[in-house]
Amino acid sequence: MEQLRAEFSQAIFDAIRECHEFGYHPTKWEAMNRTQHPVEASIKLVQSPDFQDGFKKLLRENKEHLTVESIMLRLEFSSLFNSQLLQAARWRLTTSPIAVCVHSSAP
Repeated sequence: MEQLRAEFSQAIFDAIRECHEFGYHPTKWEAMNRTQHPVEASIKLVQSPDFQDGFKKLLRENKEHLTVESIMLRLEFSSLFNSQLLQAARWRLTTSPIAVCVHSSAP
């Protein structure tokens, strides 16, 4: 399980690096990952009733794959989270105001 947690952590840091490459700097998310493991930080974000600004920005930029929720839902990482957390991640990706706009405007 520790190896999988390490791989998840690497995936999160790769996503952060890719964010920096297109000009977005998720400073709050980076700070959370410095104070706790990315698995625990991800759980906190997904359990939040709010859609964070960074989450909304990534969806607006068509970078859904960089969201914590998308990374959590990857088959290789889903065993790190219980079904309720995975359901919450899926719900956030499909029901946020930005997601609804993006998905409804698709051809």
